[in-house]
Amino acid sequence: MKKLNIIMIDAFKSSYLEHAPFLKSLTERYQYGELDMGLGHWRGVQILFEGNSNIISTFYKNENHNQNKSSLNYLKYFIFLKYFGEFGRFLIDILFNLPRLIKGYELIRTGNTPIDGLYKFDVSINRHPAKKNNIHFIYFSELDKLGHKYGTKSPELINEIKKLDKKIYKLVSKMDFDLIFSDHGMVDIEKIISVPITKNCFIDSDMARYWGNKEELEKIKKQLPIEDGNIIKWDKKYGQLILLVNTGVLIFPNFWNKKPVKAMHGYDGKSKGMKAFYLIKQIGNRKDLKVEELHEILKQSF
Repeated sequence: MKKLNIIMIDAFKSSYLEHAPFLKSLTERYQYGELDMGLGHWRGVQILFEGNSNIISTFYKNENHNQNKSSLNYLKYFIFLKYFGEFGRFLIDILFNLPRLIKGYELIRTGNTPIDGLYKFDVSINRHPAKKNNIHFIYFSELDKLGHKYGTKSPELINEIKKLDKKIYKLVSKMDFDLIFSDHGMVDIEKIISVPITKNCFIDSDMARYWGNKEELEKIKKQLPIEDGNIIKWDKKYGQLILLVNTGVLIFPNFWNKKPVKAMHGYDGKSKGMKAFYLIKQIGNRKDLKVEELHEILKQSF
């Protein structure tokens, strides 16, 4: 079986090509385009490599919302660490990730998630779907971090795009590649809103997710800024009531960021600024795709 060489550039979008002359030169030879990765975080990457996914966020509640069945239930014995500030959070991240490290799962920071509620959840992200025996996977994370911190048009981000382009040139000069892609685009924040924080919720940067009885959820729904988003229906383990905000809106406070970021992703994948990028090593012109379509091309071509 042929081993695929795949390069992932976190948060790269097609408009960045103007700062990436080498990548742009590749688009003149091979098929490329914008990629609709769908809704949420991580889901698009899993669809690309496995064909399907229902993931829209990192954390969810297990069936029947029984916290005693949560894989993180052991963390309830360490709630006292919330009184130790940054050091306590550091220890929680170690305790959270140690079992994941042993299993070969992706390591995840717990961000700003309340330590006294973390044990109630499960984690949807396990082993990276690209880390398989038939794939040589190379990952660049810098653009995602800088985009969040400085925004999509910042000098810091543009300089990193140029550096990254040179790194990929050197990499491709030494090895062949089959696919270069990003997992999502990114958009600058235009508006910041707040939502209710309850005892039974998870507040992402772009989604507010709640669990509870009918009366509780109706009360919460009346307090949500519906004009800044839409109520979506999804697997109830991700939320019995879910507000997905409009592209460019940031929910703050949230369970990830300690202060507002300059840019975000995870919105509806159909939004222009959210489109990811792909370039596949086969002769062709620009062709915008859904991630499901690129998955089929990968299956058929390789």
